[in-house]
Amino acid sequence: MSSEVENHVGKSPIAVIINGPSSSGKSTLSKALLERLTDLADGDPKAAFVPVAFDDMLVLVSDKLYPINFVKLQDGDLSRLISREPNDGRAAWEYADESEEQGKHGGSPRVRLVLSPFVRNLVSGVHRGWGAHLELGTNLVIDHFLQDSDWCEEMLEVLDATGCRKFFVGVYCAVEELERREVSRSDGQLEVRPLGLARRGDELVHSHGLDYDVIVHSDVESTEESVESILSAMRSGGYL
Repeated sequence: MSSEVENHVGKSPIAVIINGPSSSGKSTLSKALLERLTDLADGDPKAAFVPVAFDDMLVLVSDKLYPINFVKLQDGDLSRLISREPNDGRAAWEYADESEEQGKHGGSPRVRLVLSPFVRNLVSGVHRGWGAHLELGTNLVIDHFLQDSDWCEEMLEVLDATGCRKFFVGVYCAVEELERREVSRSDGQLEVRPLGLARRGDELVHSHGLDYDVIVHSDVESTEESVESILSAMRSGGYL
């Protein structure tokens, strides 16, 4: 066996999974972490990381399949949409009002992302694509929104099948700050979110029993501080 193969076998690729509710700052954190990991790799292709995200699935969908309520938030052209009215089964996804459901916050509004069968299949394809990258030896920074248990279970099954080294980051944020950020997301693109998604998401994304390697609090830590905490934990765990 060549030394190159021995090195590949001895060092399985790494999947850094960053999980947290909508508006918690996962995307900003993922980008900042990728910057630091790229610097640390210093041009070594085996040490380089690639960013992937749950939202990669959403941008694969034609804007004609966007839900009415989502397009209204952007002041978009409703006449382009395939969907005729909210929850008519034609849109790629919808936002379900779960204000009456049990949860640590309670209150209203609390809404949950509901994927159509078409888009749920896209999620499966995206997950499997991450597995293919890992099987090829590519390290990943995964920006995820693990709202539903079946999303989490499917992702873990795919990652486990690759034999990769998993490093879990839990992103926490006070609900008051989540909602403040949610209101301020108004760039007119996919960053727009309906009110209540952050509050309900915060009740769901950390409910799957994940054993986080490090937890960051984006409401009290700067992005730079959170990145340093992640890198320190990765070094301590032998990932770097």
